[in-house]
Amino acid sequence: MRRRILLVLGLALACAVWTTTLASGAGPSPGLSEGSKGLANGKFRYVALPSGKTTEVQVVDREGDVRRHMRINGSWGIPLVAYDGTAEGLFPNGRTLLLAQSLYDGQTLRTTTKFTLVDTRRMKVSRRIQLKGAFTFDALSRDGRYVYMIEYMSPEDPSSYRVRAYDLKGAGLLSKIVSDKRSWATDMRGLPIARVWKEGWAYTLYGANAKPFIHALDTQNVAAVCINLPWKTSPDRIFDYRLRVDGDGHLVVRGPNGRALAVIDRQSFKIISFVASP
Repeated sequence: MRRRILLVLGLALACAVWTTTLASGAGPSPGLSEGSKGLANGKFRYVALPSGKTTEVQVVDREGDVRRHMRINGSWGIPLVAYDGTAEGLFPNGRTLLLAQSLYDGQTLRTTTKFTLVDTRRMKVSRRIQLKGAFTFDALSRDGRYVYMIEYMSPEDPSSYRVRAYDLKGAGLLSKIVSDKRSWATDMRGLPIARVWKEGWAYTLYGANAKPFIHALDTQNVAAVCINLPWKTSPDRIFDYRLRVDGDGHLVVRGPNGRALAVIDRQSFKIISFVASP
């Protein structure tokens, strides 16, 4: 029997549409979707509604009817991967949903991080992942083999982090750091502003508290390229910027009014054109 989505699960969700879980002075994680907005995909929307010591996971249709649901122990949410509100975590086959914990345990970074994989057809937990250290979700490979994560290096400096890959076929957390082979640097800084996908590549605009760049993640081949943007500092309205792929296949940074501020060739990773003072 269908039932209407529960918009309120106690006082904890009184005004939730989506929430960002960040401690004061926190690092770059945009947090979790813990409300009715959730993650939309085709005919359905997937939501996580934590209340007290448990979380209600729901599959909701376009009319707002709950088709399937389950309750699991703990406080869980759907990962947000950028401050533009992009939520991810649904596997390409649509049958598995990854749920994450808040990066923070109280006011400090977690020392152990857990992820839960939910079978969205049977509404049962299919797998649990536990890692030593502080991690957040970043992306999934197209074949669902690799889960990409952001690893935070130090509780004293949560703005320093690096990308790791977790192999679901048995290898677990890969020892290699997913970084640009053209550079010796493996750590990154900056806030994830916007995300766009194209042909298995996850492109993320970073900036705000660092020189702006685009992180190009090849999710199929466990590789990455950092594209430095031509501005010495982050523009004032960078949180209103968005990434798009235009009709020619170029990667475009667009400003608040849709103006193309930088155009990048996705094959060479070179900047084709840009606005000097956006």
